[in-house]
Formats: sequence, C-alpha cells, structure tokens
Amino acid sequence: MPDARHEQRLRQAAQDAHAAEARGDDAAANEAWRRYRLIGDAARDPDDLLAEGIALSQMGIDLAASNRPHA
Repeated sequence: MPDARHEQRLRQAAQDAHAAEARGDDAAANEAWRRYRLIGDAARDPDDLLAEGIALSQMGIDLAASNRPHA
C-alpha cells in the first residue's frame, strides 16, 4: 500500500510533467511521465508486474510471428 512519501513522489512527478508540458519541453515531460509510471509501478505487487511482462512478451512474439512472410 502506498504511503504518504510515495503519494508525494507521484504528485511531484505529475507536477513536473505538467510544468514541462506547459513550457513545451516534450523531452522533460516524457521523462517526468516515465518517472511517474515507475513510481506507481514500484507500489504494485511483483507477481502482477511479472504476469503483465509475460503477457506483453507473448503479444510481441505473436505480433512478430504474424508479420513474418509465409513460405
């Protein structure tokens, strides 16, 4: 369960992202949103993250296989 420090870090990352967007700094905004996502993921259950990673990997394998020329 996220604690107060975790919530503050999320708020700060979102604030940084919005500020970067407002000044038109796409690179900084992307980095801040990436940090926001990583902070959020840190509070998730490791088994859920693993299951999501496996599912994404399988989707990538399926997509790559569907794009292969058939002989």
